[in-house]
Amino acid sequence: MSQHKRLVEVLRGVLPQAGGARGGFTVASVAFLLLSPEVLAQGSSGSESSLPIEEIVVTGNNVYRDRTEDINPTLAYGLDFFQRFEPSTVGEMLKRTPGVVFTSDVLEYDAVQLRGLDAAYTEVLINGRPVPGQGADRTFFVDRIPSELVERVEIIRSPSADMSSQGVAGSLNIILKDGAQLEGLTTRIGTTYYEQDDRFRNTGSVAYADAGDTYDFWLGANVQERRNPKQKLEEYFDDGSLEGFAYEDDTRDGTDTSLNGSLGLQLPAGNLRFNGYYVYTDRSEEEFVREYEGETVDVNAADLVAIARQKESIDQTSWGLDGIYTLPLGEGEMALSGAVSHFDEDTQNFETEEEFEDGMSQGVEEGEETLDIEDSSYAAEASYTYPVWEGGELKAGLSYSLNEREGLQAGFFDVEADIEETRWAPYAKLTQDLGDALTVEGGLRYDMYERDVDNEDGSASQDGNELLPSLSLRWDMTQATRITASVARTLRRPEFDLVAPFEEDETPDDEDATFGNPELDSELAWGYDLGLEHRIANRGIIGINLFYRDIEDVIEITDTGLPYDDGDGTIFTPQNIGDGTASGVELDISTPLDFIGLDNTGFYANYAWLDSEIEDPFTGEDRAFRNQPDYVYNISLTQDFPGFGGAGISYQQRGDSLETEFQEYVVTGYDGNLELFVEWNITENSVLRLTGTNLLDQEKVEHIRDYGDPISEIQYEESTPTYSLVWRAAF
Repeated sequence: MSQHKRLVEVLRGVLPQAGGARGGFTVASVAFLLLSPEVLAQGSSGSESSLPIEEIVVTGNNVYRDRTEDINPTLAYGLDFFQRFEPSTVGEMLKRTPGVVFTSDVLEYDAVQLRGLDAAYTEVLINGRPVPGQGADRTFFVDRIPSELVERVEIIRSPSADMSSQGVAGSLNIILKDGAQLEGLTTRIGTTYYEQDDRFRNTGSVAYADAGDTYDFWLGANVQERRNPKQKLEEYFDDGSLEGFAYEDDTRDGTDTSLNGSLGLQLPAGNLRFNGYYVYTDRSEEEFVREYEGETVDVNAADLVAIARQKESIDQTSWGLDGIYTLPLGEGEMALSGAVSHFDEDTQNFETEEEFEDGMSQGVEEGEETLDIEDSSYAAEASYTYPVWEGGELKAGLSYSLNEREGLQAGFFDVEADIEETRWAPYAKLTQDLGDALTVEGGLRYDMYERDVDNEDGSASQDGNELLPSLSLRWDMTQATRITASVARTLRRPEFDLVAPFEEDETPDDEDATFGNPELDSELAWGYDLGLEHRIANRGIIGINLFYRDIEDVIEITDTGLPYDDGDGTIFTPQNIGDGTASGVELDISTPLDFIGLDNTGFYANYAWLDSEIEDPFTGEDRAFRNQPDYVYNISLTQDFPGFGGAGISYQQRGDSLETEFQEYVVTGYDGNLELFVEWNITENSVLRLTGTNLLDQEKVEHIRDYGDPISEIQYEESTPTYSLVWRAAF
């Protein structure tokens, strides 16, 4: 039994295998049915036909995942795949995709974790470009991108040489809408009711697209109000006995305003395309905490010891511009591209705490903090693609990027620093057809970087280089069955806060100190993927993928054993401590059920079994990587009613996960999330859709303790259902 599972057993008393077994049995049973010989015989050739865009945007139809033509393993999901459940953000879209996990507050979907690994192992791209964000671990919060801006999302399980290789777990590519896919005027108006505090929040968007013989363009605007009210209960223990508790009301409320557009031009000497987006978030977070001492969770039998209030005013701005020019040159094609993206945050945090003794106030303490972050990224790339022999194609290029970051690097530690990171990456990729059914792609990417860090404690520089080979294979065994295989070298750069030359006293204990380490190297990984996809009943797909990651030079905060403060304490620092592994199996099904007599019924399901292992630097024992659950699954059914509309239901569940901070261990578990929708086709060009979210009052529970000690704290967090009514129309 792994260290992770032993911890869960100790802290929870029951391993999370009951829910996992039920989820695994449900998906596996359907998979067995769909893989039966009778069903396999119905596999079709060719790809499914696409729906007219007006129908996709407006009236809604069952839409199924199709295979992509990428040689490296990639899953693609269009907005139409998610739209009937009316997601507000990219995060709400992704929660239904294979192996995707979020370890956030209830109903928050911000830092995406592919394969369940910590968000730092997932690279987020917009239109193929890395984007700056708040996280010191280089994460970008995907809940900041409204779903209305998105044409599709791609889950890149393993990269090609012409892609950034900073996604050890995989990369998420968010493709924004452009005029080449849409034409005409589309609108969306809606309102959402929050049961917990009896509030409404509204949303609206409008977009227009047009195309001619030599041009196409798209312009869209979206305004959406979001709210997430939650209630929390914290129980405090001493040697296993309850000694106090706290009630907390936590409400997040804000408005996202966004624009995006594209312009494509067919020039006499080539094609030119520009894309741009802008997202502004005005958000507040208010917390009200009442803390009590007592042996039972009962305010009437306990003593009030403190009242705390916290209010954060958050302003975040993200924008980006990119362009690409392609032109024929000789026997091949030249591509020149450039991009600039920017993230800015200004957060004001105001706190008050009032302590009580014997029912009498002991005074009020106030505190105020400011968080300012500016992060700018510049990129340019040149490439040339040309045929080298029959069935062969070579692409060679050079990629450049510059990242400038200023302000508070809010990560594991809060560190003020200015950081500049420059990267150059020449690459070459050869694609070869080996017959009609087999294609192989191999490449090399040579990544060179230089990083400069400055703050009040000093300055430091670090440079390095990595050779990143990749090899992928796509084999169409039959017209219905495809096998993909890939091996690739990827990397993860260290967090910005950890490479700053800082000193933090009294961490983790009063006599200790923790120092930054500007000489941290990148984590490197060998990644292996093997997948099979099979077409079902003309329009469906069933896929299974096995993955393995061998991760080297994993970064952990360690005890150096060196004395601090005349020997009374110890020095801690982040270091590259050694190697770890991650592996798993991902199964997904997307198919109509008309072959078993259920006309107009769509079935969607995915299940990911996840595992990892690394030696804990404090205990010396093996445990899972931080925040990776044992499993995650999704099941959805949708039904069309011709002449009326449709309805659907979706359920998501995940296993418990472990997080560590020095000697503190936190096991986090979530209830399942149930959602549904009902829609009415009002006219040929408009639809009215009612959706319900969190219909089971999802609860999050965290068990907290120091290693080897009994539970010291249990935190419960819960929110109530929300209901949205949305009208969509196309003209």
